[in-house]
Amino acid sequence: MRRPLPFILVLILLVIIAGAAFAVYRSLNVDAPLSGISVSRQIADRRPIAVMIDNFAPDARPQSGLAQADLVFETLTEGGITRFMAVFQSQDASMIGPVRSTRYYYNSWAAALGVIFGHDGGNVDALHELPSLTTIYNEDADRITGPFYRISSRAVPHNEYTSTTRLRDYAAAHQGATTGVRMSLPHKNDSPSGAARSFLHIDFSYGDYNVTWEYNPAGNDYLRYMGGAPHVDAQTRKQLTAKNVVVMYTQEQPFPDPYTPGSIRLTTIGSGKATVYQDGRTIQGTWQQSSVNGPLRWLDSSGSQIPLNRGATWVEVVPNNTPVSVSASP
Repeated sequence: MRRPLPFILVLILLVIIAGAAFAVYRSLNVDAPLSGISVSRQIADRRPIAVMIDNFAPDARPQSGLAQADLVFETLTEGGITRFMAVFQSQDASMIGPVRSTRYYYNSWAAALGVIFGHDGGNVDALHELPSLTTIYNEDADRITGPFYRISSRAVPHNEYTSTTRLRDYAAAHQGATTGVRMSLPHKNDSPSGAARSFLHIDFSYGDYNVTWEYNPAGNDYLRYMGGAPHVDAQTRKQLTAKNVVVMYTQEQPFPDPYTPGSIRLTTIGSGKATVYQDGRTIQGTWQQSSVNGPLRWLDSSGSQIPLNRGATWVEVVPNNTPVSVSASP
Protein backbone atom coordinates (compact mmCIF):
# COMPACT_ATOMS: atom_id res chain seq x y z
CA MET A 1 0.00 0.00 0.00
CA ARG A 2 1.33 3.42 -1.00
CA ARG A 3 2.05 5.62 1.99
CA PRO A 4 0.58 9.18 1.98
CA LEU A 5 3.05 12.01 1.49
CA PRO A 6 4.09 13.77 4.67
CA PHE A 7 2.20 17.00 5.32
CA ILE A 8 5.31 19.17 5.03
CA LEU A 9 6.12 17.69 1.62
CA VAL A 10 2.56 18.37 0.40
CA LEU A 11 2.87 21.94 1.63
CA ILE A 12 6.17 22.43 -0.21
CA LEU A 13 4.66 21.07 -3.42
CA LEU A 14 1.67 23.41 -3.10
CA VAL A 15 4.00 26.39 -2.60
CA ILE A 16 6.01 25.42 -5.70
CA ILE A 17 2.85 25.02 -7.80
CA ALA A 18 1.45 28.35 -6.56
CA GLY A 19 4.75 30.09 -7.34
CA ALA A 20 4.81 28.64 -10.84
CA ALA A 21 1.20 29.67 -11.42
CA PHE A 22 1.95 33.22 -10.25
CA ALA A 23 4.98 33.40 -12.55
CA VAL A 24 2.81 32.39 -15.51
CA TYR A 25 0.19 34.95 -14.48
CA ARG A 26 2.82 37.72 -14.29
CA SER A 27 4.18 36.75 -17.69
CA LEU A 28 0.72 37.16 -19.19
CA ASN A 29 -0.11 40.39 -17.32
CA VAL A 30 1.58 43.74 -16.89
CA ASP A 31 1.00 46.89 -14.86
CA ALA A 32 -1.51 49.25 -16.46
CA PRO A 33 0.30 52.48 -17.41
CA LEU A 34 -2.04 54.91 -15.61
CA SER A 35 -3.40 52.90 -12.67
CA GLY A 36 -0.60 50.38 -12.06
CA ILE A 37 -3.08 47.52 -11.58
CA SER A 38 -2.37 44.17 -13.22
CA VAL A 39 -4.02 43.80 -16.64
CA SER A 40 -3.49 41.84 -19.83
CA ARG A 41 -0.94 43.16 -22.31
CA GLN A 42 -3.80 43.87 -24.72
CA ILE A 43 -5.58 46.10 -22.21
CA ALA A 44 -2.33 47.79 -21.21
CA ASP A 45 -1.85 48.88 -24.84
CA ARG A 46 -5.32 50.43 -25.20
CA ARG A 47 -5.41 54.13 -25.96
CA PRO A 48 -6.79 56.07 -22.99
CA ILE A 49 -10.25 57.60 -23.24
CA ALA A 50 -11.06 60.92 -21.53
CA VAL A 51 -14.59 62.25 -21.00
CA MET A 52 -15.70 65.64 -19.71
CA ILE A 53 -18.25 65.08 -16.92
CA ASP A 54 -20.77 67.55 -15.53
CA ASN A 55 -20.80 68.49 -11.83
CA PHE A 56 -23.60 71.07 -11.70
CA ALA A 57 -25.43 70.77 -8.37
CA PRO A 58 -27.84 69.14 -7.97
CA ASP A 59 -28.94 68.35 -11.55
CA ALA A 60 -25.83 66.46 -12.68
CA ARG A 61 -25.42 64.37 -9.55
CA PRO A 62 -24.72 61.56 -8.96
CA GLN A 63 -22.46 60.99 -11.96
CA SER A 64 -21.85 57.70 -13.75
CA GLY A 65 -18.47 56.18 -14.58
CA LEU A 66 -16.19 57.97 -12.13
CA ALA A 67 -15.70 54.73 -10.19
CA GLN A 68 -14.02 53.08 -13.20
CA ALA A 69 -11.64 55.93 -14.06
CA ASP A 70 -7.87 55.54 -13.63
CA LEU A 71 -7.41 59.30 -13.36
CA VAL A 72 -9.87 62.09 -12.62
CA PHE A 73 -8.97 65.75 -13.08
CA GLU A 74 -11.18 68.17 -11.14
CA THR A 75 -11.05 71.94 -11.36
CA LEU A 76 -13.11 75.10 -11.77
CA THR A 77 -14.99 76.22 -14.85
CA GLU A 78 -17.13 79.35 -14.26
CA GLY A 79 -18.97 80.80 -11.28
CA GLY A 80 -17.28 78.49 -8.80
CA ILE A 81 -18.67 75.36 -10.53
CA THR A 82 -16.25 72.46 -10.89
CA ARG A 83 -16.07 69.85 -13.65
CA PHE A 84 -14.33 66.52 -14.15
CA MET A 85 -12.20 65.00 -16.88
CA ALA A 86 -12.28 61.25 -16.24
CA VAL A 87 -9.62 59.10 -17.92
CA PHE A 88 -10.26 55.40 -18.62
CA GLN A 89 -7.54 52.95 -19.62
CA SER A 90 -7.41 49.83 -17.47
CA GLN A 91 -11.18 49.55 -16.96
CA ASP A 92 -14.24 50.06 -19.16
CA ALA A 93 -17.33 52.01 -18.10
CA SER A 94 -20.71 51.11 -19.57
CA MET A 95 -22.26 54.49 -18.73
CA ILE A 96 -20.34 57.78 -18.41
CA GLY A 97 -21.84 61.17 -17.77
CA PRO A 98 -23.49 63.55 -17.83
CA VAL A 99 -21.17 64.63 -20.66
CA ARG A 100 -20.37 68.34 -20.84
CA SER A 101 -18.05 70.76 -22.62
CA THR A 102 -14.29 71.16 -22.47
CA ARG A 103 -12.11 74.11 -21.54
CA TYR A 104 -8.73 75.24 -22.85
CA TYR A 105 -6.83 73.90 -19.82
CA TYR A 106 -8.50 70.47 -19.93
CA ASN A 107 -7.23 70.19 -23.51
CA SER A 108 -3.63 70.30 -22.22
CA TRP A 109 -4.13 67.33 -19.91
CA ALA A 110 -5.99 65.42 -22.64
CA ALA A 111 -3.18 66.10 -25.12
CA ALA A 112 -0.52 65.01 -22.63
CA LEU A 113 -2.30 61.66 -22.29
CA GLY A 114 -2.99 61.27 -26.03
CA VAL A 115 -6.62 60.34 -25.51
CA ILE A 116 -9.78 59.64 -27.44
CA PHE A 117 -11.59 62.73 -26.15
CA GLY A 118 -15.36 62.69 -25.50
CA HIS A 119 -17.08 66.02 -24.80
CA ASP A 120 -19.99 68.22 -25.89
CA GLY A 121 -18.60 71.45 -27.30
CA GLY A 122 -16.48 73.87 -25.31
CA ASN A 123 -15.40 77.44 -24.95
CA VAL A 124 -14.35 79.20 -28.16
CA ASP A 125 -10.61 79.07 -27.41
CA ALA A 126 -10.76 75.37 -26.52
CA LEU A 127 -12.62 74.43 -29.70
CA HIS A 128 -10.28 76.56 -31.81
CA GLU A 129 -7.26 74.76 -30.33
CA LEU A 130 -8.47 71.15 -30.56
CA PRO A 131 -7.81 70.60 -34.32
CA SER A 132 -4.13 71.48 -33.77
CA LEU A 133 -3.68 68.90 -31.00
CA THR A 134 -2.53 65.91 -33.02
CA THR A 135 -2.23 63.62 -29.98
CA ILE A 136 -6.01 63.81 -29.41
CA TYR A 137 -8.72 61.96 -31.34
CA ASN A 138 -11.61 64.38 -30.92
CA GLU A 139 -15.20 63.14 -30.48
CA ASP A 140 -17.39 66.19 -29.97
CA ALA A 141 -21.12 65.60 -29.45
CA ASP A 142 -21.75 68.96 -31.14
CA ARG A 143 -20.37 67.47 -34.36
CA ILE A 144 -21.06 63.72 -34.19
CA THR A 145 -23.88 61.67 -32.69
CA GLY A 146 -22.76 58.04 -32.75
CA PRO A 147 -21.11 57.67 -29.33
CA PHE A 148 -23.57 59.86 -27.40
CA TYR A 149 -27.17 59.50 -26.24
CA ARG A 150 -29.61 61.24 -23.90
CA ILE A 151 -31.75 59.80 -21.13
CA SER A 152 -35.26 60.96 -20.29
CA SER A 153 -34.95 60.88 -16.50
CA ARG A 154 -32.82 64.03 -16.34
CA ALA A 155 -33.27 67.51 -17.77
CA VAL A 156 -31.23 68.90 -20.68
CA PRO A 157 -28.29 69.63 -20.68
CA HIS A 158 -27.53 67.30 -17.77
CA ASN A 159 -28.73 64.12 -19.48
CA GLU A 160 -26.11 63.22 -22.10
CA TYR A 161 -24.12 60.00 -21.72
CA THR A 162 -21.62 57.76 -23.48
CA SER A 163 -19.44 54.71 -22.72
CA THR A 164 -15.86 53.63 -23.31
CA THR A 165 -17.05 51.04 -25.84
CA ARG A 166 -19.06 53.60 -27.83
CA LEU A 167 -16.16 56.06 -27.95
CA ARG A 168 -13.59 53.39 -28.84
CA ASP A 169 -15.80 51.79 -31.51
CA TYR A 170 -16.46 55.17 -33.14
CA ALA A 171 -12.74 55.90 -33.32
CA ALA A 172 -12.03 52.46 -34.81
CA ALA A 173 -14.72 52.95 -37.48
CA HIS A 174 -13.36 56.39 -38.48
CA GLN A 175 -9.62 55.73 -38.79
CA GLY A 176 -8.82 56.74 -35.23
CA ALA A 177 -6.12 54.83 -33.35
CA THR A 178 -7.42 52.78 -30.44
CA THR A 179 -4.06 51.48 -29.20
CA GLY A 180 -0.94 53.14 -27.91
CA VAL A 181 -0.24 54.96 -24.64
CA ARG A 182 1.77 58.20 -24.71
CA MET A 183 2.22 58.65 -20.98
CA SER A 184 2.75 56.18 -18.17
CA LEU A 185 3.09 56.82 -14.45
CA PRO A 186 5.44 55.12 -11.97
CA HIS A 187 3.69 52.97 -9.36
CA LYS A 188 4.53 51.17 -6.15
CA ASN A 189 2.91 48.87 -3.64
CA ASP A 190 0.96 50.32 -0.72
CA SER A 191 3.13 51.32 2.24
CA PRO A 192 0.76 52.51 4.99
CA SER A 193 2.33 54.98 7.37
CA GLY A 194 0.29 53.93 10.38
CA ALA A 195 -1.24 57.40 10.46
CA ALA A 196 -4.63 57.93 12.05
CA ARG A 197 -7.72 58.98 10.15
CA SER A 198 -7.38 62.51 8.74
CA PHE A 199 -9.25 64.87 6.43
CA LEU A 200 -7.99 66.81 3.42
CA HIS A 201 -10.18 69.86 2.72
CA ILE A 202 -10.18 71.61 -0.68
CA ASP A 203 -12.34 74.74 -0.76
CA PHE A 204 -12.84 75.26 -4.49
CA SER A 205 -15.54 77.89 -4.07
CA TYR A 206 -18.65 77.40 -1.91
CA GLY A 207 -20.55 74.60 -0.18
CA ASP A 208 -21.81 72.49 -3.09
CA TYR A 209 -18.37 72.33 -4.72
CA ASN A 210 -16.03 72.07 -1.75
CA VAL A 211 -14.33 68.69 -1.39
CA THR A 212 -13.09 66.60 1.52
CA TRP A 213 -10.98 63.45 1.27
CA GLU A 214 -10.96 61.21 4.37
CA TYR A 215 -7.88 59.07 4.84
CA ASN A 216 -9.07 55.59 5.74
CA PRO A 217 -6.29 53.61 7.50
CA ALA A 218 -8.20 50.32 7.22
CA GLY A 219 -8.15 50.41 3.42
CA ASN A 220 -5.15 52.72 3.04
CA ASP A 221 -7.27 54.84 0.70
CA TYR A 222 -9.14 58.13 0.61
CA LEU A 223 -12.94 58.45 0.76
CA ARG A 224 -14.44 61.32 -1.21
CA TYR A 225 -17.02 63.83 0.08
CA MET A 226 -18.50 66.70 -1.92
CA GLY A 227 -20.77 69.42 -0.59
CA GLY A 228 -20.55 67.80 2.84
CA ALA A 229 -21.92 64.41 1.74
CA PRO A 230 -20.34 61.17 0.50
CA HIS A 231 -19.79 61.37 -3.27
CA VAL A 232 -21.23 58.20 -4.81
CA ASP A 233 -21.20 56.79 -8.33
CA ALA A 234 -24.69 56.42 -9.83
CA GLN A 235 -23.95 52.93 -11.18
CA THR A 236 -22.11 51.31 -8.27
CA ARG A 237 -24.05 53.24 -5.59
CA LYS A 238 -20.81 53.24 -3.59
CA GLN A 239 -18.73 56.10 -2.27
CA LEU A 240 -15.86 57.09 -4.56
CA THR A 241 -12.35 56.37 -3.31
CA ALA A 242 -8.81 57.09 -4.45
CA LYS A 243 -5.44 55.58 -3.69
CA ASN A 244 -3.70 58.89 -4.41
CA VAL A 245 -4.87 62.50 -4.27
CA VAL A 246 -2.67 65.01 -6.11
CA VAL A 247 -3.23 68.72 -5.51
CA MET A 248 -1.76 70.90 -8.27
CA TYR A 249 -1.49 74.65 -7.67
CA THR A 250 -1.57 77.00 -10.64
CA GLN A 251 -2.40 80.51 -11.78
CA GLU A 252 -5.96 81.53 -12.61
CA GLN A 253 -6.84 84.51 -14.79
CA PRO A 254 -10.05 85.76 -16.43
CA PHE A 255 -10.31 84.99 -20.13
CA PRO A 256 -13.42 86.46 -21.79
CA ASP A 257 -15.52 84.14 -23.94
CA PRO A 258 -18.40 85.55 -26.04
CA TYR A 259 -20.76 82.74 -24.99
CA THR A 260 -19.59 81.94 -21.45
CA PRO A 261 -19.76 84.70 -18.84
CA GLY A 262 -17.09 84.48 -16.16
CA SER A 263 -14.80 82.20 -18.15
CA ILE A 264 -11.24 81.66 -16.90
CA ARG A 265 -7.93 80.14 -17.88
CA LEU A 266 -5.62 78.08 -15.71
CA THR A 267 -1.90 77.81 -16.44
CA THR A 268 -1.00 74.27 -17.52
CA ILE A 269 2.38 74.70 -19.26
CA GLY A 270 5.48 75.14 -17.12
CA SER A 271 5.63 74.06 -13.49
CA GLY A 272 4.15 74.77 -10.09
CA LYS A 273 3.67 73.45 -6.60
CA ALA A 274 2.10 70.02 -6.14
CA THR A 275 1.29 67.94 -3.07
CA VAL A 276 0.69 64.18 -3.23
CA TYR A 277 -1.39 62.50 -0.52
CA GLN A 278 -0.92 58.73 -0.22
CA ASP A 279 -0.47 56.11 2.53
CA GLY A 280 -1.57 58.73 5.07
CA ARG A 281 1.51 60.77 4.16
CA THR A 282 1.99 64.17 2.53
CA ILE A 283 4.66 64.51 -0.17
CA GLN A 284 5.61 68.04 -1.22
CA GLY A 285 6.77 68.46 -4.79
CA THR A 286 6.06 70.11 -8.13
CA TRP A 287 4.07 69.47 -11.27
CA GLN A 288 5.71 69.88 -14.67
CA GLN A 289 4.44 69.93 -18.26
CA SER A 290 6.86 71.36 -20.81
CA SER A 291 4.43 71.75 -23.73
CA VAL A 292 0.79 71.15 -24.59
CA ASN A 293 1.69 67.74 -26.04
CA GLY A 294 4.32 66.98 -23.41
CA PRO A 295 3.79 64.54 -20.53
CA LEU A 296 2.51 65.73 -17.16
CA ARG A 297 4.84 64.78 -14.30
CA TRP A 298 4.68 65.01 -10.51
CA LEU A 299 8.19 65.37 -9.07
CA ASP A 300 9.61 65.17 -5.56
CA SER A 301 12.13 67.60 -4.06
CA SER A 302 15.01 65.81 -5.81
CA GLY A 303 13.35 66.06 -9.23
CA SER A 304 12.38 62.37 -9.46
CA GLN A 305 8.87 61.26 -10.38
CA ILE A 306 6.72 60.40 -7.36
CA PRO A 307 5.56 56.75 -7.52
CA LEU A 308 1.82 56.38 -7.02
CA ASN A 309 -0.05 53.61 -5.24
CA ARG A 310 -1.80 51.21 -7.58
CA GLY A 311 -5.40 52.24 -8.20
CA ALA A 312 -7.32 55.43 -8.90
CA THR A 313 -5.68 58.85 -8.72
CA TRP A 314 -7.66 62.09 -8.41
CA VAL A 315 -5.93 65.28 -9.53
CA GLU A 316 -7.30 68.40 -7.86
CA VAL A 317 -6.16 71.49 -9.79
CA VAL A 318 -6.60 74.65 -7.73
CA PRO A 319 -5.77 78.33 -8.17
CA ASN A 320 -2.80 79.37 -6.03
CA ASN A 321 -4.92 81.15 -3.41
CA THR A 322 -7.31 78.23 -2.82
CA PRO A 323 -7.66 77.16 0.85
CA VAL A 324 -6.33 73.59 1.21
CA SER A 325 -5.88 72.10 4.67
CA VAL A 326 -5.55 68.84 6.60
CA SER A 327 -7.30 68.24 9.92
CA ALA A 328 -7.93 65.42 12.38
CA SER A 329 -11.70 65.88 12.17
CA PRO A 330 -14.26 66.65 9.44
